[in-house]
Amino acid sequence: MAGVAYKGSTIADSNKSGHVSYVERYISGYDSEGRPQYDTANHTTGAKITGTVNSTSTVYVNGQPVASVSSPTQEQWVADPYPSPKNSGGSIISISPGTSGSGSGQVSSGSSTVFVAGKAVSSIGKNVNTHLGTTTTITSGSSNVFVN
Repeated sequence: MAGVAYKGSTIADSNKSGHVSYVERYISGYDSEGRPQYDTANHTTGAKITGTVNSTSTVYVNGQPVASVSSPTQEQWVADPYPSPKNSGGSIISISPGTSGSGSGQVSSGSSTVFVAGKAVSSIGKNVNTHLGTTTTITSGSSNVFVN
C-alpha cells in the first residue's frame, strides 16, 4: 500500500523533448574582402518539469487536503539543457517559447477502492499528466495513512 498524496506532495521530474526551439546566428565564412558571412541554424532543447500537487479537498490527511484524480498540480519548467550556440562564435537570436514557464497539470490516477467526493484518492506512485503533455508520478505523501 502507498501513502496518500496530499496538497504539497511532489511529482517526479519529467522531461519534454524538443519543447524549446531556438535560432543560432553564426559566421559561416568570409567574403573576398574579409567581411564575415552569416548563416543561421535551428535547434531544439528539452524542458525539465518539476512541481507539487495542489488540492482543495475538505478531507484532510496529516493536516493537508487529500489529493484525488483531477486534483491540479502546480508546475514549473526550465529549458534543459539551456540553449547554447553549437558553432564557434555563434549567438542565439531567438528562443520560443522562452527558457522557463509554469502551468497546471493534474493527477490522473488513484485508488480503485477509496474515494472522496466521488473521486479516487491518489497516492505515492500514481500518475500525473503535466501541463506540457508528459506523464510522471507522485513521489511523496503520507508516511502513516495508506490506500490500495
